[in-house]
Amino acid sequence: MCSIVPLSTQEPRIKLPCHILLELDPPLPPPYDEPHMWVKGDLVLTVAFHRLRFLSRKKGGKRIYDVRRLPPAMFDRVREGVRFALGLSP
Repeated sequence: MCSIVPLSTQEPRIKLPCHILLELDPPLPPPYDEPHMWVKGDLVLTVAFHRLRFLSRKKGGKRIYDVRRLPPAMFDRVREGVRFALGLSP
């Protein structure tokens, strides 16, 4: 099992420290190809690891998955936003 937070292309109406703006370079594949995504750190979910694959497209009948990692500094910002949402910030 893994804890995740969703991404959204819509800017939050009321911005809180748990809403983190990410600039993805390169952007995700369509239809999620916006270069700016918002982390919704107040919506922590738990899913099984096998559900974490992002199907990018099929090529010649084969599935192609988009697998990425955030740079450490960006991931630290996301973790701080989640900590704020869970009431764990100093």
